[in-house]
Amino acid sequence: MNFTPVDYSAFGIWVFISIVSSYILIRKLNFFNGSRNAQLALTCGLILGHVVYLVWKYIFLILIGAN
Repeated sequence: MNFTPVDYSAFGIWVFISIVSSYILIRKLNFFNGSRNAQLALTCGLILGHVVYLVWKYIFLILIGAN
């Protein structure tokens, strides 16, 4: 795979950012009435969005023959 340590560390940092941002948006700013389920859904959505990006990057690298 053509993933670098930067890709892996960016994903780890993104998980942390997703948790913090969903906590701030849902709990502190009271979006969606402060629902715990909304916070969990937002966190999972942000993390899964980044996973989709990593899968796309892997497929794109295969398509251009960078492997």
